[in-house]
Amino acid sequence: MPLRALRSKGSPLLYRMPGSALVLMVCAVALLLTLGLSASFALRDRAAALQHAQDTAGNASLLVAEHAARLVETSDLILKQAVQLAGPADAPLPSDRAAWERYAGLVRGTPYLVSIWLFDAEGNAVLSTRRFPTPAMNVADRDYFEAQRAGGSAAGGRLFITALDNSRFTQEPLILLSRPLAAAPGQFRGVALVAVSPRYVRDIYKSFDFDYARSITLRRADGTVLLHETQGPDATDSAPAEAAGEPEISALRRVDSVPVTAEVAIPVSSVMERWRGQLWTYISYALAALAAVSVIGGMALQRARRERQAENALQHAYDTLEERVHQRTAELEQTNAQLETAVTDKEILLKEVQHRVKNNLQVICSLLRLQAARIDEPARRAFDESLRRIQCMSLMQELLYRSDQPARIDFADYLRQLCDGLVRSTNPTGARLTVNAPQPWSLDVDQATPLALIASELVSNALLHAFPLGHPGTITVELLPEGSEGMRMVVRDDGTGLPPDPSTQNRANEKRQSGLGLVLVKALAQQAGAQVTIDRQPDGGPGTRFIVSVPTLAKTQTKAA
Repeated sequence: MPLRALRSKGSPLLYRMPGSALVLMVCAVALLLTLGLSASFALRDRAAALQHAQDTAGNASLLVAEHAARLVETSDLILKQAVQLAGPADAPLPSDRAAWERYAGLVRGTPYLVSIWLFDAEGNAVLSTRRFPTPAMNVADRDYFEAQRAGGSAAGGRLFITALDNSRFTQEPLILLSRPLAAAPGQFRGVALVAVSPRYVRDIYKSFDFDYARSITLRRADGTVLLHETQGPDATDSAPAEAAGEPEISALRRVDSVPVTAEVAIPVSSVMERWRGQLWTYISYALAALAAVSVIGGMALQRARRERQAENALQHAYDTLEERVHQRTAELEQTNAQLETAVTDKEILLKEVQHRVKNNLQVICSLLRLQAARIDEPARRAFDESLRRIQCMSLMQELLYRSDQPARIDFADYLRQLCDGLVRSTNPTGARLTVNAPQPWSLDVDQATPLALIASELVSNALLHAFPLGHPGTITVELLPEGSEGMRMVVRDDGTGLPPDPSTQNRANEKRQSGLGLVLVKALAQQAGAQVTIDRQPDGGPGTRFIVSVPTLAKTQTKAA
């Protein structure tokens, strides 16, 4: 019963809420989620459409600026040739048929060059490639003529760009480029002018594949419009959209080497119109999802009513069983609390006993040290051996006291601390001791105690007897797995070693062989259920290797994850 399980595991409010209400709530959440996701996707597409329009305007403005620069550079090159053909500063302006042919040849060689004009110092037309002879015309009041006359008349003067609306010869807007003619210093001889059709830029712009209306505008640095062109759905040749107050997405680019900027503008309304055309896709998906949720919700309501009827029939038996379970649970919790209290008390008592044992062992060690100071050297060595064994057991009690498991010990950690203490206290030759225990071993204290005494005997014997004075060596202690449930402890040195034949051993080896250490090792190994193997000259090299194999531990060791 899914609804029953939901109410029993949820909050009290959900438990008291009928199944039909839950179904209605889930349907409402599904409807809101569907509408929210549809609105989120629509807004995301709106932002993507605006960003795409911005990127498109930027790329288009870059191309328009580059082509406008090429148009101006080509036209200015023709203009400079026209200034050169006008002759030096003291020569009269050419107006004969031969000069007209030369200028007309320049126009015919450039597709978008409409005409070339020469004007004298009073603004009167001297030569025009439109026809021969040159028609009468005065441009003294034009802005380009005033600018050139006021700016100086030295050869190679500055370039001035302006626009001419609806030329009477071409019936289309033209771009005019002018430069002053070569003249004597302080004099003004006249102006050379070329009329350029913006069709070059317009044709490039019209080749762009836009999905919405757009416009291109070329402006001078002072804001004067040189060219304005619109294209796209419902586009007109009116003023820019921003002049009419309509928001637009625009991108500006500076035309190289001339004070002209290229602007490509896309009306926001055109972008939004395209975006609104895509909304029907999301609306269709939303309507389909709403219809599906409505059908599923109706079916779920019918099933919820049937489940509610079945649950009401079982409610009394369920409540009775739940009450009995609560009573039994309370009894078990009370019993468990009593057991936990008893276990805690026992753990505290065990730690206190371990602490007292450690303290007593420390007191015994102190008394042995005081007694050893008053006896001769042979007896003192026996005291030192006993003191070392007691310290070994004291270290184990200290680790048990610190452990979270009072009956178990990490034998690898214990072995490292034991060897560290032995090499600092019992190392007359300065031998180097290395412990290799790559993983932790959790052992029962009954099995760990004899193994710890075995390790202490083997390491201390190697430190005291394996190396002659003045010849330090290396002692290696390894703790490795043995089979599936066992452990192997290896103590190896590269010292003088044990002789293979007891009859050839010297006094030092005889003392080492007949001492109490090896006897204790064998007895302790039998107590721990281990086997001790003595390998004289292991691998054909110097030294001795003791292998203590424990086939089965008292409990499975705890290995690091």
